[in-house]
Amino acid sequence: MGEIKPLPYFKDRYKVDLVFYVDEIVQVLQDRFSQHGKPVLFLLYGKSTDSGNYSKPASFEGIEKFDTDLGTLHPILTECRVIKSEMELGLIQYANDVSSEAHIEVMRQAKPGMKEYQLESIFLHHSYRYGACRHCSYTCICATGENSSILHYGHTAAPNDRTLNDGDMALMDMGAEYNFYGSDITCSYPINGKFNSNQATVYNAVLKAHNAVISHMQPGVKWVDMHKLAEQTILESLKNEKIIHGDIADMMTRRLGAVFMPHGLGHLLGIDTHDPGGYPEGLERPKEPGLSSLRTIRELKEGMVLLRLSQAVISSMLC
Repeated sequence: MGEIKPLPYFKDRYKVDLVFYVDEIVQVLQDRFSQHGKPVLFLLYGKSTDSGNYSKPASFEGIEKFDTDLGTLHPILTECRVIKSEMELGLIQYANDVSSEAHIEVMRQAKPGMKEYQLESIFLHHSYRYGACRHCSYTCICATGENSSILHYGHTAAPNDRTLNDGDMALMDMGAEYNFYGSDITCSYPINGKFNSNQATVYNAVLKAHNAVISHMQPGVKWVDMHKLAEQTILESLKNEKIIHGDIADMMTRRLGAVFMPHGLGHLLGIDTHDPGGYPEGLERPKEPGLSSLRTIRELKEGMVLLRLSQAVISSMLC
């Protein structure tokens, strides 16, 4: 187990007022909070609107000696996690800086004949050796060729094991974690370093959508409007290249953009890669195709951290 640190160590490290050992919890709570009757413990229990999973409330031997409240804490702490402090922003910025450098190193070393898992190993090595990021925020997605059109490729059943071929597009979705705060970065490029005309068409359509969203993002705008902007920009680019035909406004009404971008534009980022708080009480998830996948439709506020995902899915062109 290693050295057991004394209580003052934890008090100083975590900047808290009081520290006790776990086996003292029942006695401490009773001694300090029983003067007005049976103490009430506020336990963290609630549903994440992103994953649909419920948090598991704390439990310990002797908890039956207290009253418990399972409803108050979750919405309050969830909302606290939506707006980041300056310290949190610094940690997230660092994790993203390290991840960006690691992605560049992968890009430098990628070549036909390698395996997808070798690209993953380059990212992991660089993040840890040069950034002290021991863990990743999520399972690395190193998709090449036809795999690049599979959302969330890279899991156990598809373990980044394809051989890279000359002419393949690579979609690298990897992010390092630092002090529990995550990053999430996706970039796409040709393995041989040269776009063919079809690859360039799709890449530039996504890049234009990405830049349009960045230029319009500011406190007060709604995330659902940013998603629609990305969809519209991609549709306009595809129409200009004569891949699709018709009226853009009609395409938007009929939700054609969801065919090329079936996922949401992005998600909240922080301690979790998909941080909670996307749909607070009273905010309903849209039902329309494409929009139903949005992780949030909230109005943007200063201090929020959101990841922008603009990956058009046109597999026959990317492969």
